[in-house]
Amino acid sequence: MISGLAKRLKNSRINAGLSRKEVADLIGVSEAAIGMYESGARQPSLYALTRLATTLNVTTDYLLGCESKDENTISLSGLTEEQITIVKMTIQNFRNQPKE
Repeated sequence: MISGLAKRLKNSRINAGLSRKEVADLIGVSEAAIGMYESGARQPSLYALTRLATTLNVTTDYLLGCESKDENTISLSGLTEEQITIVKMTIQNFRNQPKE
């Protein structure tokens, strides 16, 4: 079993403001499967893991415990697609500015 996956998955779902049912419908698995993932009784397939990460606006590395969610991570949950695009464009503009 992947240590901490269940907790990170559940926390990410809650932070995204989604129910187990909503996540299940979005990634194409049963609500019971989401419950098993969150309890650690079962691990998601690679396909489900990537769908979960995309749906919850986190990386697969974060869910797997390969990176920490620290102060440099920005949650985009709750934003519209247009707002997310604006945030991404703003970040890219900062990256393109000359460094002093």
